[in-house]
Amino acid sequence: MNSEGDVSFEKSVISNLTLCMVTPYPPKFGGIATYADELIHAIKGYGHTVYIICNPDVNDGGHLGQEDVFPAMDVEKEGWYNDVFKAIKDVDPDVVHIQHEYGLYDINDKFSTDLLDLLVLLNLDRIPTAITYHSVYSTLSNKEHVFMNLSLQLVDAGIVHEELQKIFLPVNLGWVPQNLHVIPHGAKMVEEVDVPDKAEAKRLYGLFGKNVVMCLGWWEPYKKFEDVVKIWPEVVKEDPNAILVIAGDARPGSRRGVIYKPALLTAIDESPAKESILVIQGSFSPKEYNTILNVADIIVLPYDRSSQSGVLAHAFALGKAAIVTDVGGLMAEVRASGAGVVAALGDLDALRDYILLLLKNAQIRAKYAQKAVQYVEKRIGWKYVAGMHLSLYSSIFRSKKGEESSPNY
Repeated sequence: MNSEGDVSFEKSVISNLTLCMVTPYPPKFGGIATYADELIHAIKGYGHTVYIICNPDVNDGGHLGQEDVFPAMDVEKEGWYNDVFKAIKDVDPDVVHIQHEYGLYDINDKFSTDLLDLLVLLNLDRIPTAITYHSVYSTLSNKEHVFMNLSLQLVDAGIVHEELQKIFLPVNLGWVPQNLHVIPHGAKMVEEVDVPDKAEAKRLYGLFGKNVVMCLGWWEPYKKFEDVVKIWPEVVKEDPNAILVIAGDARPGSRRGVIYKPALLTAIDESPAKESILVIQGSFSPKEYNTILNVADIIVLPYDRSSQSGVLAHAFALGKAAIVTDVGGLMAEVRASGAGVVAALGDLDALRDYILLLLKNAQIRAKYAQKAVQYVEKRIGWKYVAGMHLSLYSSIFRSKKGEESSPNY
């Protein structure tokens, strides 16, 4: 499928595919759960069947009454992968698609090794399997290297969101995976997003008439939100009408997040400009998330390490001008879309100057906002992203079933 939304992919897609998605799923809050929910909705829109295998999520309300949802993935249970494999066998899918992020399976320092056991079972049973890697960095740690090296040899297709990730992986692994594919992080079109308009969203948070700069997402050390807090006194001195919103919380179960959270809150509390900083703390439902995001005039993601960003994709859908650092998928997406500016990592003066430039120039913000929405409409809308997945599913199904003679890798 090309960047203009060519739907000729439908000719290559097997009709009436039965898929099994292994993933976090609502009512669980979080980026991967939202991603999976939106992808599944788009795939069903093409007439295919999707079964979901997810965590029990008892504390979030559970999954009772949800059609085609099987809460068999209790990752804190010894040997949970056997339960998931049995559930997969019961629904007998054409293709299994697993959503991966290390925090989802890093229980008791196992670093996704139980997931490797599941991949072995699927491979031995010759069940066509794809995995989306949501955390692939330009430089891999030793544990990340081991996981990527083994998992890519067990699945029929690996999916990353950015071309840079595909380029850097062979450098890290020492070999070139032939089963790796680039499919962008999808986003809803602006008219599909259930959210109050910007003025109403600002009223809800008492920010009507304010110029809002926002850092949004799980609080993790690599996101460097404290860098924006450090420069904020200088920003608000130049623009007394500016407000910095820090929204999110430590991810449940994240040991780094638990340490980072008090450090971030302390930096805010000790800031001489703390009266112009609003903290919105919590894990948010999709509507709450989009409402908070729509408050922003500018989204700032000052990360020092990044694979890609669901926050950025959602910000584009709502027409937000972005300021990011020159790392990973953040830089790639902003440059591809033309919807913002890129600051050098660690250059706080440049970060401050870019924030002030966009705060003071509504025309530039409007230009970036327009480009952001156009990027979603032409490149990363779910209609197109789902189509790319369906083409891949059909390809690996045919290959695994012997309809194609070419090897997977």
